[in-house]
Amino acid sequence: MTLLPPVATRDRVFDAVLVVSCGIVQAAALAVAAFATRDAFAALHGGVPLASTTMLELALAGALTALCLFISGCRAERLGQSYAIDLRRTLYAKIAQMPKARHEERRVGALSLRFVGDLSAARLWFGRGLPEVLSACVVLPGAVGILYALSPVLATRGLVPLAIALVVMAVAAWHLERRHRRLRQRRAGIAISMIERIAIAPELDVMGRTGTELRRLDAQGARLRDDAVARRGRTVGLQSLLQAGTAASGLTMLWSASMAGIAPATVAASLSVLALVALPLQHLGAAWDQYCAWRVARGKAQNLLREPAVRRYLKTSKAAVSVKAVGRLGDTPVAFEVAGGETSHLTGSTSRHLARAIAGLDTFDTLDLRFDGKTQHPCVAYIGDDHVGLQGSLRRSVTLMNRKRPTDKRIAEVLRGFGLGGLLASGGLDQRLSENGNGLSAAQTLRLDLARAVLGKADVIVIASLRWSVEPDARALQEVLQEYSSATLVLAEPSDTSSKTSIPKVI
Repeated sequence: MTLLPPVATRDRVFDAVLVVSCGIVQAAALAVAAFATRDAFAALHGGVPLASTTMLELALAGALTALCLFISGCRAERLGQSYAIDLRRTLYAKIAQMPKARHEERRVGALSLRFVGDLSAARLWFGRGLPEVLSACVVLPGAVGILYALSPVLATRGLVPLAIALVVMAVAAWHLERRHRRLRQRRAGIAISMIERIAIAPELDVMGRTGTELRRLDAQGARLRDDAVARRGRTVGLQSLLQAGTAASGLTMLWSASMAGIAPATVAASLSVLALVALPLQHLGAAWDQYCAWRVARGKAQNLLREPAVRRYLKTSKAAVSVKAVGRLGDTPVAFEVAGGETSHLTGSTSRHLARAIAGLDTFDTLDLRFDGKTQHPCVAYIGDDHVGLQGSLRRSVTLMNRKRPTDKRIAEVLRGFGLGGLLASGGLDQRLSENGNGLSAAQTLRLDLARAVLGKADVIVIASLRWSVEPDARALQEVLQEYSSATLVLAEPSDTSSKTSIPKVI
């Protein structure tokens, strides 16, 4: 069973049907144009004026073909974008549900690549490659049928070189996926390295590593260039084989016509249809290239979607929530319990791990964790060492936990209660904050996190932060927190100051 979004959704099926319908209309227009071309050349060869019906048929066939090309192109792009939207949503939802420990093991650049290269491969296949295959499945049989209707002799003899070229193409294209896989590895290596180094590029420059990094980048770029040229050479080689086969088929038709005495008008019409047969074949070659790229990206996406997931529940309860944890974390036994609305302290070498488990960031098979006797997590606010925030207004940052944003009056009241009146006065709720609170002090980000937990109406607030440990006004902040919120409060000791042998307990 695939973990990827289904392809056959209602909107995408409609787009695919439109693309196929356009292909059918194009095939019909091709038939009309082929016979009209034969009549036109016959009239020119006989020295008689062209019939108005012939001119009208050619004009209508061209107009219909152009209209169908426009409609099918737009609907095909819509199909590709639709699947890319679903895939992007699925991948992000999976990353968000990953255990924090597993998330930290994955390289940020590798995860980011799922939303760049892999989505591009999906969009190109479903937006261009697959629609071209669907159109070719209609146009190719129609074109071959028209060719046989014009002249069975020319069709039989002329298509032999093209068929041989197709067989050679199939053999040469068999290992194209391996080229794509290797090229993707090269491209991913550069992208991941750059994503991780851009954030610390000034610091690396201070260390004198810019020259080293540039040389490394040049070496990676040279290897990527070689692999890209090899992959492109294979793709262009397939198209060259098709061109050679088409040229050989045209020469065969001309020779057969001269030997069999076939009318020049029929030969001209057959050659025009032969060119239209070769065009979908070229599109199929490009579609195979796009499909190989998608197969590689699909494998990476499926590997990510097979990662374990943590189901988190964000709906607040109406009453205080108790927490109970029994089991083991590694070799350390755990026996922790706190009543709803009370405050507890976690100590010991596993205090941080237990705090993350209570927050729903990590899961442990050896730990039985319950909230009011249930395994489902309530709404939990976790305050760690680093402030988590998106770039935007102060109002947005402090209400990230809220589905329905509180009033500005309520937001300002809570911010002033936690001592952020100065920050509020400097720019109001509309002032812009950088990502993750860059530019704010540790004390300000801690107070911002506490205000967010209060405004978000968290049932359980877990604080496992060095910022809290070094905060001189921690006691006063705790009193303000308990004044604004009735949530259960869990305070975890920093792991570097905790006892290595003690067991997490309630104080």
